[in-house]
Amino acid sequence: MAGYRIRDGILIFLLAAVLAVLPVPLAGAVADAYTAQHVTLTWTDRASVTQTITWKTESSWPVGKIMYAEKADSNVFTAKATVVTATSRPLPADGSGLVVHVAALTGLKPDTTYMYLLGDGDSWSRPYWFTTAPANTAAFRFLVFGDSQSDRYESWGRLVRQAYQANPQAAFLTVVGDLVDVGADYGQWQEWFDAAEAVISNVTVMPLTGNHETYTPVWGERTMPVLFTAQFKLPANGPDGLQGLVYSFDYGDAHFVILDSQEREEARFIPDMLARQQAWLDADLAATAKRWKIVLLHKTPYPVKSGRSNEPVKAAFVPLFDKHRVDVVISGHDHVYARTYPLTGDKITAGGTIYVTAGRSGAKAYQYVTPNELHEFFHNPFEEPNYLVVEVGQDKLSVKTVSQSGQQIDSWQRMKERTKEKIAS
Repeated sequence: MAGYRIRDGILIFLLAAVLAVLPVPLAGAVADAYTAQHVTLTWTDRASVTQTITWKTESSWPVGKIMYAEKADSNVFTAKATVVTATSRPLPADGSGLVVHVAALTGLKPDTTYMYLLGDGDSWSRPYWFTTAPANTAAFRFLVFGDSQSDRYESWGRLVRQAYQANPQAAFLTVVGDLVDVGADYGQWQEWFDAAEAVISNVTVMPLTGNHETYTPVWGERTMPVLFTAQFKLPANGPDGLQGLVYSFDYGDAHFVILDSQEREEARFIPDMLARQQAWLDADLAATAKRWKIVLLHKTPYPVKSGRSNEPVKAAFVPLFDKHRVDVVISGHDHVYARTYPLTGDKITAGGTIYVTAGRSGAKAYQYVTPNELHEFFHNPFEEPNYLVVEVGQDKLSVKTVSQSGQQIDSWQRMKERTKEKIAS
């Protein structure tokens, strides 16, 4: 596929080969002695020249460092490597005994694979890899997963691994909220990360929160999603009080906006949370010159589960989607896959915004869901979970919806006229 960044194989399956050429010991350090948990890649700045890495350790490893170099230099790794000290803080979960380490690597080369080790300066982990975005890319692919919340996370783990194995060239992936069932329960986060780490330590994940990220083990009691923000370091360019929950970033010629739709759960902490996002969203979409505008939020403005209504979210955001001609809005929450006709407001109009509900990536499914007259396609993934493969090109955006067994559920696209404008990451 022309323009796609093809990874050097599926790197997560090449560990043994790389260990064979890794220089040991590393300048006197003990290799493979540092135990890093839940290694996660995100972006907090430009995808072509930065990478943010988050991981956890037991409190007996209070210091975190990253040693990294271009993969081509693996035979002389210690001579070429740069060492960066992470910011390290206790995980805000009672009794976890864990430390969260975060390091943002900057000044990287575009379209380059880097090898990195995690450690404390004396002992180091096994090697990991990431690849920066190209400086200029005309086409790329990313993966979208619906709610992964569950009472068990094996299904989520199988799906994310299968999706990545089928799409090793994916630039990044996202989960559209409700990653876990009880956001204040670290045990569920541990299962979620255990299931996904083999993928998200090698490909960037840019997730968003759902209502379940605010849930606590006490029935009816809510909190801000502090474990989400502690474990995912995301762009801090959102409105005051919502940084890391509301943000935007660019990849290729697409502008991505992530919103927080949890007004019912979070308004007690930030009463004007929708108004803050309205002002920020209007300015953010006005400022971008990217050809494609893609928005992700958890609660869809056009729900399909019986009895659900997201009118405050709809009233706050849909007029701005119309004003700035947003191409696609992708949501979760309803655990079904649904796609509307192009809409302006509630009217079917050529060139309007397409609203997609992403389905489910976890074990939780709903039996009673109903489309309405605005939906062009509807599928209840009651039997098995699914994911979306989104391909963004200069003149075409294509979406395939795929079941866990590999069956194509839906396929659609929308077009733009070709342009000779420069495309940059």
